[in-house]
Amino acid sequence: MSQHVDITLTGVASVKITKQVTLPKADAEALLADDCRIQDMLTRHNAVDVKQWGHVFGKKQREFTIEKLEPGYSCANHHCGWVGNESDKTQVVVNGVETQACPKCHSLKFYNVQQVVPRG
Repeated sequence: MSQHVDITLTGVASVKITKQVTLPKADAEALLADDCRIQDMLTRHNAVDVKQWGHVFGKKQREFTIEKLEPGYSCANHHCGWVGNESDKTQVVVNGVETQACPKCHSLKFYNVQQVVPRG
């Protein structure tokens, strides 16, 4: 179990981006007349090397924990229908060896499923 925190990083910098593209004449004229489209075209698919930063700051958004999901199982006995997590299985002794079994029909075979989360 590890602690995680969402943060937002913001930096103000001046950069110069140059792109050369080939467009039909009508599209090129429309692009050159629209500053927002020019900015979008320049920044799309571009990693920028910043030479000088103006102002940099960060802000913590929220803290949360990522928990490892418990594996889920369904009983392989098609007459049973039990579905649950690893911790829901029953401990039984078979030939002197302790193993996990279905709590409903005591079958020893399972299918893997996503974690089972109770509703409500």
